[in-house]
Amino acid sequence: MPQSKIYEKEILTMRTQQLFSVRFITAVVVLTLAALVPSAFASSGQLPPGAYVATVMASDVPPDFPPEVAAILIGTWTTEFTNDGRTVVTKNGEIVVTGSYTSNKSYVVMRDIEGPLACTDDHGIATGVYNWRLAGGQLYMSPVLDRCFGRQFVLTLRPLEQQ
Repeated sequence: MPQSKIYEKEILTMRTQQLFSVRFITAVVVLTLAALVPSAFASSGQLPPGAYVATVMASDVPPDFPPEVAAILIGTWTTEFTNDGRTVVTKNGEIVVTGSYTSNKSYVVMRDIEGPLACTDDHGIATGVYNWRLAGGQLYMSPVLDRCFGRQFVLTLRPLEQQ
């Protein structure tokens, strides 16, 4: 085999290994945060259970988004964090996602379980990790790691209003 073909094959192998490594490290980080962060800080505060609301308007959706995506995003979204670690997400009063969550004073780890808009169709997409803070009845969330576009868009577009 010519030297250039061997070199090309080695580069391809290295790139494949690098892509696998990045995906593996991402999965390990998400699982570690989901498992360790909440238990390590559980005694120092948690996200207050309750309902938090955000409204996505047509003007919030970038104009280059496909119309079918915009239609899914536009509406009034309520995310309820229950006392027993469940999440119930509604859009315009209809349940669209149920899931679970854990939190500590800085992070909330959310996991979609089911629902018509649940992010469960791709490996690793069901779990999202966010920094959170509550100030003046507004919940501010910023993503640490979340591959679910819709969840991230709704939770971070603007502060959620505590109900």
